[in-house]
Amino acid sequence: MTVQNLWVYLEAVFVGGDIAKQLPQEAKRFSNIDKSWIKIMNRAHETPNVVQCCVGDDTLSQLLPHLLEQLELCQKSLTG
Repeated sequence: MTVQNLWVYLEAVFVGGDIAKQLPQEAKRFSNIDKSWIKIMNRAHETPNVVQCCVGDDTLSQLLPHLLEQLELCQKSLTG
């Protein structure tokens, strides 16, 4: 939920365009995060069994902490 909340917040900031022009490196970082997040959400949509989706393999347990770290870097740069 933390990753989702931070993604929603930063999506509104970076998709708008103005901030993306001012922070191109962070916009690129967010774009990569966004692609991964969309893949995760598509996978969740295609897997009706929530337990299988969440713990069927190690993808989420490895990817979500990485995405959170990257989102926090974007937020830190935005705050700065």
